[in-house]
Amino acid sequence: MTSITNDTPWMTTEAAAGYLSVSPGTMHNWRSKGTGPTYKTVGRIVRYHRDDLDAFLMTGAA
Repeated sequence: MTSITNDTPWMTTEAAAGYLSVSPGTMHNWRSKGTGPTYKTVGRIVRYHRDDLDAFLMTGAA
């Protein structure tokens, strides 16, 4: 039996919000204003990379 683990550094909006201790709505507002952490989209799917979230935290913005 094969075990599938989720060791990807890419996070959903909800997971990224939890990582930054803010609400998913705040993440959406930041995206709308262009002031939040860097993110990537594939179609309508938004993903945040852990390194980008860490860099955002280091700026003191969150």
